[in-house]
Amino acid sequence: MRAGTPPRALVVGLGESGIAAARLLHSQGFRVIANDRAPAADLADSLAKLPPDTETVLGDHPLRTLDGVSLVVASPGAAWNLPLFEEARSRGIEVIAEVELAFRTLSRVPLAGVTGSNGKTTVTQLLGEICLAAGRRTGVGGNIGHAACALALEGPWDVLVWELSSFQLEGCTTLRPTVGVLLNLSADHLDRHPNLAAYRVAKERLFHFQGPGDFAVLNADDISLAGIETRARQVRFSLRDPRAEAHLEDGMLVLDAEPLLPRDELRLFGDHNVANALAAALAASRLGMPREAIRAALTKFTAPPHRHQLVAEGRGVRWIDDSKGTNIGATAAGLSAYPPGSIHLILGGLAKGQDFRQLRTAVEGRVACIYLIGEAAGEIGAALLGAAPLESCGTLEEAVRRAAGKARLGEVVLLSPACASFDQFRDYKHRGDEFARLARTAAGGP
Repeated sequence: MRAGTPPRALVVGLGESGIAAARLLHSQGFRVIANDRAPAADLADSLAKLPPDTETVLGDHPLRTLDGVSLVVASPGAAWNLPLFEEARSRGIEVIAEVELAFRTLSRVPLAGVTGSNGKTTVTQLLGEICLAAGRRTGVGGNIGHAACALALEGPWDVLVWELSSFQLEGCTTLRPTVGVLLNLSADHLDRHPNLAAYRVAKERLFHFQGPGDFAVLNADDISLAGIETRARQVRFSLRDPRAEAHLEDGMLVLDAEPLLPRDELRLFGDHNVANALAAALAASRLGMPREAIRAALTKFTAPPHRHQLVAEGRGVRWIDDSKGTNIGATAAGLSAYPPGSIHLILGGLAKGQDFRQLRTAVEGRVACIYLIGEAAGEIGAALLGAAPLESCGTLEEAVRRAAGKARLGEVVLLSPACASFDQFRDYKHRGDEFARLARTAAGGP
């Protein structure tokens, strides 16, 4: 590279994270190349948001885009084994995740990083609300809301709270949360990770760069987390173990051996959300947030959209949208929120390599009827045959129609598909919105 020539960086993937990364790199003096396999016609909105003078390479991931590049930044949607990334590494070019780029800019700001197979969005948002209640300028984002690089361009921040997916953590080489939270592990994203062990390794990377002055918050009730070793100080939350720093005891949430608030004051459904509240409270305490702020936020917080959200009610039947329940673990955990035998469960979508036989224990004796939709309907039906009555519906609209005809006073119709949505919908939000629209009609509402 000639003296005075700006360094060149390649950004792969032009979703929100990629656009934010390109803008941050541009602000740091890089000449940016933006690459996406989609054609220009599908990326008009994204291309309009790129910094001036950005070079674009679209429609494929040609290896020539690496010529003269000193850094590659990967969006979460770009698979870590992409040939373009493998070629970059073979040339000695650093390849990092978008969140890693943001962290390098914001490394002086205390960071709470939240990961896990299920519950991470709820815990991230709740932890952010606690920090805001404590009067801290709080940058909440990462895998939800604002991209991490967008937060790096905003600020200043007193504290950062980021949801971190396995896809993002794979590409982190220095990211060091002051408080790292690993909520649970269950089979997920096995269409992208080669096996459960590789998925676990990606999740545990949250703790890899922590030191003795940091904290690792772990779920004492998840036996798969029992053997994790960290240099950070480990603290735990539990629904059952009174030895955990945050636990449930006699209907009371307890934090560091002192009562925090009664469970009945939470505005969230189910034991899984009590566990989420305990995790957020414990993480907030290790970030230095006062108990008053923790208590205030816990009593006000309601479920985020598409996470066990009541969307309609009529004729004595409640309609619950848990479209974000995109894996077996999330669906199984959520079923415990409702009385046995009361649930009309809508399942199906893209399977993501899961073994649906693992749902049998959660379904048996608790689900009144299962309505199967989407590409994985046949696979799920075969796995759950005999565990509960099954109806093959094909579409969400048909599933809602049949559930409306069967559900009785005091029962719930629950969309918790245990699958990704992309076979029939743009994303889980689109699926949840469609369910809410159909449910309101079925319930006789506006």
